[in-house]
Amino acid sequence: MNRKVRLGLVGCGTVGRGVIKILENNRRSIEEKTGASIEIVATCDRRRISVKNARFYTDYRDIIAAPDIDMVVELIGGYEPARTIILSALRAGKNVVTANKAVLAKYWDEILRAARKHDRLVYFEAAVGGGIPVVQGLNEGLAANRIEKISGILNGTTNFILSEMTQNDVDFKSALKSAQVAGFAEADPTFDVEGIDTAHKLAVLASLAWSSWVKLGDITTIGIGGVSREDISFARDEYGYLMKLIGSAHMTGGRLELSVQPCLIARTHPFANVEKEYNAVCIHGDAADDIMFYGKGAGQLPAASAVVSDIIFLARQIAGGTVGKLPYVTYNPDKKLSILPREKSEGCHYLHFNTVDKPGVLSTIAGILSRYRVSIASVYQREPLIGVRSGVSIVMLTHKIICGDLLKALERIDSLPIVRSKTVHYKILD
Repeated sequence: MNRKVRLGLVGCGTVGRGVIKILENNRRSIEEKTGASIEIVATCDRRRISVKNARFYTDYRDIIAAPDIDMVVELIGGYEPARTIILSALRAGKNVVTANKAVLAKYWDEILRAARKHDRLVYFEAAVGGGIPVVQGLNEGLAANRIEKISGILNGTTNFILSEMTQNDVDFKSALKSAQVAGFAEADPTFDVEGIDTAHKLAVLASLAWSSWVKLGDITTIGIGGVSREDISFARDEYGYLMKLIGSAHMTGGRLELSVQPCLIARTHPFANVEKEYNAVCIHGDAADDIMFYGKGAGQLPAASAVVSDIIFLARQIAGGTVGKLPYVTYNPDKKLSILPREKSEGCHYLHFNTVDKPGVLSTIAGILSRYRVSIASVYQREPLIGVRSGVSIVMLTHKIICGDLLKALERIDSLPIVRSKTVHYKILD
């Protein structure tokens, strides 16, 4: 084997060390699959890390400038300097592998234009779903299909938290602490619990599926910070529903509906048994129908596995001299998608009202809902505990309604003195 593919690794944290480990431990099998010898010739990090025969830098610009590097692997995360590293590598004639969903979601257009301009490739399997090969599956395995819907549990941290709340009957704060102790939540979990991480991943998948650029601002994003133990137990015990943070992109009537939000699903739903740090993605194509991807969405080796897979695919092209002959991603920068506003979306909903304990409350709420065309399928009312000065919990499930009608009705209801706190509402998935 006389062809060598040389890479520079920028970012030697958890995933970066996993990449080094896989490349070292599986060297022989990787060479068989690649038809080339893959060598890490340089690393860049704030902390020194020892890699055999590799130079160490603290400035990424040294890797960009190195003439012996074919491929730059960016694993530092965040927006900057990751964006600059990727663009600089492409301009320098180097191919790129990244696991950075945030920079891809925000700078999709700029990065793909740069790759096309300089006849280079950008691979990003690890940006979505950890070790799950969903990017490859969507981009190549389902290429014959017109994609109609993508939905998934795309964040291991929030899924771990909701699993803890459901299984152990604990509140959000306790479940978050458990996730942090287990290593599945950062010290600052904001991006995860507010749904931003899931929105980044959904933007990448949707941009791939519809060969356009789905912007983060087009995605209705609601996190799980407001999910209560009470609503999880109500939904589970009274109706048989489970709570999951779902990212969804659905082409309906020529318009793309995009959302990240806590949703209720039946125990028979394919996502019902996706627990803890596991992720799952369901893609509906017009020919293949429903295809589901499932696996660990967090952890050193699952993410590193996806990165190394990209390195292998890219190394094959470098070794075969085919880089730049065809783009990895089909992207039409002139294609504009029509986005369906949240207010126009349809679905069934779970409503939880906390009201004062007095006659006529239920009929007042029901009357307002009726005026706004919100049709009720069922009602459950829990009386206040004896001796405890608390309100009455009224839980309703709706028939399929228009979200905008519901939001207007709830705004009116929440302004009434009989309502003690803002009404909770969650979409129920089919």
